[in-house]
Amino acid sequence: MTNYQHYIHSLTTDNNSPTLASTASDASVDSSSSEVQDDFESICRNAKDLLRHAQLGETLRAGSEKQWGNISSFEQLTKVLDLEVQYQKFESQTTDFFQKWAYKAPAICGTQVLTGDERNNRTKLTETTLFDAFQDYLQSIHSDIVKLLREFTEGRSLFYYDYREYSLISDSGIKPSGALFYTHTQNKTIDSVHVILEAKVSPNADNVNEVLGRIGEYAQTVWKAQFTRKFVPVLIHGRHLTLYIFSRKFPDSIILGPVFYPSDQPDEVEAGRIARVLQNIWFLLLQPSDKFGHIVDVSKDKVTCLSFGGTRKNATVALATSEMPRMVKIVDYTCQQVDVYRRVGYICNIKFEGKKAVLKLSWTPVSRIPEGAVYDVLRLNGVEGIPEIYSSGIICADFLGNRLEYIIMEYCGDSLTTYFDGKYVSACLVQANFAGMLHHDISMGSITVRRDKVFVIDWGYARFIDRSISDDVRSYINDTWGIDVNSLAPIEKENDPVTDTMCFMSIRMLAAAATRSLWDDIESLFYVVLGCLFSSYKSGFKSDGAPGFEHSSNKKSALAKAGGVGASDYAWVFGAEDASEELLGVANKLHTILFYRDGRCIAHNLLKKDRDLRDGEDR
Repeated sequence: MTNYQHYIHSLTTDNNSPTLASTASDASVDSSSSEVQDDFESICRNAKDLLRHAQLGETLRAGSEKQWGNISSFEQLTKVLDLEVQYQKFESQTTDFFQKWAYKAPAICGTQVLTGDERNNRTKLTETTLFDAFQDYLQSIHSDIVKLLREFTEGRSLFYYDYREYSLISDSGIKPSGALFYTHTQNKTIDSVHVILEAKVSPNADNVNEVLGRIGEYAQTVWKAQFTRKFVPVLIHGRHLTLYIFSRKFPDSIILGPVFYPSDQPDEVEAGRIARVLQNIWFLLLQPSDKFGHIVDVSKDKVTCLSFGGTRKNATVALATSEMPRMVKIVDYTCQQVDVYRRVGYICNIKFEGKKAVLKLSWTPVSRIPEGAVYDVLRLNGVEGIPEIYSSGIICADFLGNRLEYIIMEYCGDSLTTYFDGKYVSACLVQANFAGMLHHDISMGSITVRRDKVFVIDWGYARFIDRSISDDVRSYINDTWGIDVNSLAPIEKENDPVTDTMCFMSIRMLAAAATRSLWDDIESLFYVVLGCLFSSYKSGFKSDGAPGFEHSSNKKSALAKAGGVGASDYAWVFGAEDASEELLGVANKLHTILFYRDGRCIAHNLLKKDRDLRDGEDR
């Protein structure tokens, strides 16, 4: 079993700074071991290779070949965050100060923790004593920091919360070693977490994967709860301190250095290293939240109003505290699927210019087409069945390989669950195809109904069909959004097989076909119809509630669907056997169009990875 030491930073906070809370346990370090391994730094140096086999939340699974980001040093981080000038000023004012306090840092000698100004207080090394040593050390320099750093801490009160008051982060189900919180809430909830802390004793190559998987899940939980996130910082702490930056691409690890001495006799070189670590920690955690972790400053109060401006290719966002032009008032929000990396989307119900509307914030790879640009293509081509877009734009063009985009659109009603007429969605998808777009992610959540009008939404996975885009539309999109349609189109084609919601994916996509077409979107629509019928008569849709929707692996699911749609009682296979004949008639029409030619079922032919035999047909 992995041993975790539970201790925490006791740090400054207030308006722009986090407050701090943590939990600790009394798990002892095995005294039979030769010595506590304090070389987590050496393991982290190999983390790029180790993480390829780590389980980070739901997505970075063992055996994956994911790559790390490009930040490997503190200097690179300050450059990415555009904080180089601020750090130079901070460094010039604080070097002597932190050097003085570095000589008073605790030490770890064998199985003992040494504390006090002269490190003459010895206690048995447990997770709790190690935690207490670090906490007391940082807490002891608070008053001096306030006096010295008045320019950086102006208007902030510096205090901390006793870790013993908290057993875990409220409303999250996670229990890291510690967390830094913003002060806008008395309760330490997941939506006020700034930085996650995880302590580690005796790391080795066998359990580092477990540690990385654990912090990946922590980062994922924070992403789900905070829609203004730009990245999630996680600090892992043995004798050395390592900062992980979880952006929407891949984690970056920055080794900060030691915070404990290896003996009771500090030397000048080691003191200098500890001083630099303290200096770097304080610099980062004293930054406003819109400089370190968020797109706006969330530290003063919970975000309830935002104001958007600028152009589509260079949009701006700011907190709004009173009536402002283009202001949105957040009523509530839901988070779409959040993995440790890649896409994440937030759907906020809002009030906009006196109307009920929807705000969507999406992080997507820069190689994908912005969803707002897709809506522009559809609008310019007169495609029906899409929502009106009030405002849209790119807030962040490229942060470590990902783009942040916003869309404010009309409220489109509830997701489709009980009623459906496939012709409206089919017409929308066909028109979009002629306009040069494939949706790529048709599911029950991407079709809504309001006042008997059907909308197709969630075009964030859409891709260009290069040959179908008119020159006028191509020129407009390039100029307005600052992208190159010609370069994006082939990239989108390469990414074809990796999109779509699994239980609604077409047979060819599950079978790893190299390309996809309008037929695949229509086939997904067919499964959505069956899912709606299933939901209507079975009190809700569950992907494991019918054989046709179960997903164990893509290959098995492709075989199951091919067999299911070829069965005479296919409705039973997909849990829709109790639907009325009138409603089943909608599914039957799609079923015939998709899977029958000349009276014979062709579903088994769709398992082949070459060209779709239906391509080129006009049906």
